Amino acid sequence: MDTVAVNSGKMEKPTVKVFYDADHISESDFTDVLLGIEEEGIPYDVIPMQSSDVLALAKEASINSRIGVGIGISKEGLALQYEKLEAATPVFRIKYYQTNLFRNLGSNAARLVKKMPFKSME
Repeated sequence: MDTVAVNSGKMEKPTVKVFYDADHISESDFTDVLLGIEEEGIPYDVIPMQSSDVLALAKEASINSRIGVGIGISKEGLALQYEKLEAATPVFRIKYYQTNLFRNLGSNAARLVKKMPFKSME
């Protein structure tokens, strides 16, 4: 996957970037992730991509986020990534069928920004 400069302007607001595989899922498939971020009071940007590699999506999202936090979503699963971590070692990674954890993953993305303890991912 090529590096994408989604919003490279200097005045871009700090947001959690959410990159998802637009070829196989839609934004309505992961609304609980977005609700989790929103409930913690952190803004987010949702960007459709043409990639099914969840770890690459998460890494690119974190690199493109001014605050260094990104989420990748594909049929492979969901991954929460911090820009300073290796692509293969996200903060959290869950399977796509674990929908009961979607909201906590979103909350944890916001909590990573706020440097707060994470919610349980079990």
